[in-house]
Amino acid sequence: SGFLALASSNLPEPAIIDGTEHFNTVLYTGNGSSRSITEVGFSPDWIWFKARSAAIAHLFFDSVRGATKYLQVNSTSAEGTGADSQTSFDSDGFSLGADTSTTGVNKNSTTYVAWNWKAGTTASGSEVGNNPAFSSSSNADAGFSIVSYTGTGSAGTVSHGCGSKPTMIIIKNRDQADNWAVYHAGTASDPETDYMILNT
Repeated sequence: SGFLALASSNLPEPAIIDGTEHFNTVLYTGNGSSRSITEVGFSPDWIWFKARSAAIAHLFFDSVRGATKYLQVNSTSAEGTGADSQTSFDSDGFSLGADTSTTGVNKNSTTYVAWNWKAGTTASGSEVGNNPAFSSSSNADAGFSIVSYTGTGSAGTVSHGCGSKPTMIIIKNRDQADNWAVYHAGTASDPETDYMILNT
């Protein structure tokens, strides 16, 4: 007594019913010409590109930093700009340039995968005390956010907009060559200070 039958109708309504409304994967083949990639299902805020048929770096683009600005996931390199790489975030996907640069997201005949995340709620703030100036785009339902901030050199708090304590944080210095730091609640005895290096 006092219990419900084990049935989906007795489960609480999930915050996310269809995961593809917040994350989706698309496959495409590069053509070396300006074009749009659709069928993502939403306007992505973070796109992770990887060539499948060529040895080209993993590349991150996000709406907070803006189109054409990329970070190489498997490298310590500072942020780069590819004027003809990923050129815009669109309502159902993204646009690509002719990709004559070395970034490699639309090389002719190369096959690619693009993993797309939706954030969408924007915020920004000025430096207050030791808390850094920031701009962000977050998705509280999915527990995901992108934050760009300017370090102060002192201990402070970075606002992320998700409304709950994060369990995973990936950080990259955009101004200079530096490792990617990954903090995760389940991987270390002291997850606030112990980190892994993504690029190695």
